[in-house]
Amino acid sequence: MPGTTALPSWLMSLPITSFRVLAVVDVVAAILAIVLLLPMRRRRWWLWVSVAALVGAVAGGVTIWWVGDVQDVFDVSPTWVDRIWTGVVFAGVLVALVNIALAGWLRKAVAVLAIVAIVLAGGLAINRDVGEFLTPSQLLGTNGYRRILLPKEKRLDPAAEAAADAFDPTLYETWRAPSTMPDKGRVGEVSIPGTVSHFHARDAMVYLPPAALVKHAPSLPVVILMSGQPASPSSVIDAGHIPATLNAFARKNHGLAPIVVVPDQLGASEDNPMCVNGALGNSATYLLDDVPTWIRDHLHVETGRLAWTVGGFSQGATCSIQFATAHPQMFGQFIDISGQQYPTLDNDQQAIVEGFGGSTQAFDDAKPATIMARHGRYQDLDALFGYGQFDEKYGANSKVMSALAEHYGIRVTRYVSLGSAHDWTTATNGFAEGIGLFFPRMGLSATRQSL
Repeated sequence: MPGTTALPSWLMSLPITSFRVLAVVDVVAAILAIVLLLPMRRRRWWLWVSVAALVGAVAGGVTIWWVGDVQDVFDVSPTWVDRIWTGVVFAGVLVALVNIALAGWLRKAVAVLAIVAIVLAGGLAINRDVGEFLTPSQLLGTNGYRRILLPKEKRLDPAAEAAADAFDPTLYETWRAPSTMPDKGRVGEVSIPGTVSHFHARDAMVYLPPAALVKHAPSLPVVILMSGQPASPSSVIDAGHIPATLNAFARKNHGLAPIVVVPDQLGASEDNPMCVNGALGNSATYLLDDVPTWIRDHLHVETGRLAWTVGGFSQGATCSIQFATAHPQMFGQFIDISGQQYPTLDNDQQAIVEGFGGSTQAFDDAKPATIMARHGRYQDLDALFGYGQFDEKYGANSKVMSALAEHYGIRVTRYVSLGSAHDWTTATNGFAEGIGLFFPRMGLSATRQSL
């Protein structure tokens, strides 16, 4: 269930990546910083301030280099936005501390406010660069989504149910949208229990397109998407802009779009069971058994592999290629945005010990390269591999895995998100590109869709 907070709703829904919000925070921080730089009648005042700014900037640069490049804590190299703002924050905080130590009480108070404003400005700038949190509600883990009302009505005749759910590659030709159809889809939370896997998952997210919200709605294709790690299912909906993307596609196709289900493959934001079964949780069984069963039982979705797509960003992308290559009878296409070459943790040895019971063989068997080699040439499996223009590490992974997939007969489309790196801008663009690419294959349009 969504968490609660005492903060007013307008503040919780503030668009913290918008230019207007950032501009206000930056201007306030700049004004306070200027006040702290005003001359004081104290010997060597400018020397103290200059040294503080220089030491802070260098300390910030060294810190982001050590944490981001040497220790690789974020699993990606920091961007220049991250580096510059880290230096600015460190420099600003040190200048403020000099004022607290040497100035009068009024200036001390301004310095305390400046620290808050400068840190907030830097944090918001870096967050905007990454595209992680769009509102304070998301930042605090209270996404505000309610339980979604599932419109699936009961059909008394099992044969009629099966016929209605059969894959229709020409649905776009026969579908006639009723006048009562809403102009956009519905988003909300659902609970998908780990009935078979006993995996303890957080609530999943579901997007229903306009065509799914009418009486006697048609059965539709389904896209299962997964977040990176750390993240939550709502990250895909919010930071990945799924509703906006799918609503735009639906407007061009008489309300038709796939149903999107975002299950929790992690269990907790910082956990990573690597989409396999093991001591870290039976994530694979949850995603391949419990989740599809729930989807079929609660949503009007089509049967047949071409109606089912699996995809994800970063860790979730690794899961998608694992599942699609191991179960091509279940998925007709997959979307790999900035994925790894194989499931792992901070290092391979840790993954082997913690996730595979110390078995190197089990670890190797879970690698998509091993899965594809064991399967041999694929028939009628499509994939989109994407990455950010400035994401060298995952861009290299994408090139290796897309070439390997192509070698085994998978039809590959490659995509580069211009101007982005290993961030949610890349995920947003990649999801839109992949879903739009597969629209004709899912029977939802005659041609590829694009925003």
